[in-house]
Amino acid sequence: MFTTGSKLFLGATALSTVSAIVFGASVGGSAGMLGTIGLISVAVVFAFIAGINLFTRDGNVSATEADVERNTAAAQAGVGRSMWPLAAALGSAGLVVGAVSKPVVFKVSFVILLAAAAEWMVQGFSERVSADPKYNEGIRKRLLHPLEFPLLAAVGAIVFIYSFSRIMLNIDKDAGRWVFMVIGAIITAAGFIFAAKRGMGKSTAAGIITVGALALVGVGIASAVSGQHPIEEHPEITSAVCLGTASEAQIEEIDTKASQSVAAKSNVLANVHLTSDEQLYALNTGIGYVQYHEIMVPQSNTVHVMFHNDSAEPRRLTIHLGTFKAADGTEGSEEADCTTAVEKGGTAFLTFKITKSQLASTTPYRLTVPGVEDQEIKLLVP
Repeated sequence: MFTTGSKLFLGATALSTVSAIVFGASVGGSAGMLGTIGLISVAVVFAFIAGINLFTRDGNVSATEADVERNTAAAQAGVGRSMWPLAAALGSAGLVVGAVSKPVVFKVSFVILLAAAAEWMVQGFSERVSADPKYNEGIRKRLLHPLEFPLLAAVGAIVFIYSFSRIMLNIDKDAGRWVFMVIGAIITAAGFIFAAKRGMGKSTAAGIITVGALALVGVGIASAVSGQHPIEEHPEITSAVCLGTASEAQIEEIDTKASQSVAAKSNVLANVHLTSDEQLYALNTGIGYVQYHEIMVPQSNTVHVMFHNDSAEPRRLTIHLGTFKAADGTEGSEEADCTTAVEKGGTAFLTFKITKSQLASTTPYRLTVPGVEDQEIKLLVP
């Protein structure tokens, strides 16, 4: 005799088979082929389930079987409520979404799926250990709590930090400090409230924390999807800027908010001073207060020079790095580097490296200050 479940699945199998035949005969082309394959696949699945029902007889047990009241599936305690099937379903859906979107979604979903499978299996095992639900729950806790608590704490910290970082990278830099202060104030106020309300129920506290965490994670996800706030690239100092051939807007942008002080640096070759009457001279480190207009510079070594501006106008120290002929013998343009514009009383750091001797250049190596005439410091490169 066919059982009730097997009858239903056999009927579904027959209906799917007939539908496949009718659809394949009425619809041609690739669409008809695709639909027919889908219906045949459904019929195969229904037939497989019908076979399982026939083999197990729908789980029916004969009333004459020994200890039927204790050994049948119907006599066993029902499976407890669990969130892990839902978590596994979300993880599986996330794998599909991550495969066509961002790799981080795929990786996180894979971790969620593994965690849900492990938790689900251990819960299923613990519920069958004995007939005492409390004892079974204790078994589950002993197996999983040593792993759950450290992992959950680490995951929570990572999610919190990542969400907060996405928010800070998404907003404008001027608004960032205010957002940082507001979020910090909210967290501090919540801590004071929890400390003052000692009689607050655990469920109430857990609900408030959960709502706050979900809000933070939600905003963090939205910020990550929208992307980081665009950061404008600050222009670099080029030879055109140092030689005064760049546009005024570019020079002004480079010099705006430029540092006017330099921290103590080691291995400074010389200190270059521009006096109030616009006289340029150098003080070699370790030789004493002797003004020089020539500096010996080692070849192919990184050299550091400190510039001090005591004149009334903003000035920049410029190093002329020579002019070299191209491979075809044509004369190239002069190479240069410089500091930003230094205000009166300010300092700046100039780092450079000369890789060729003076004989290779058609123009001399020297330090000058644009706008100051007849003042230079020669660089002697062996």
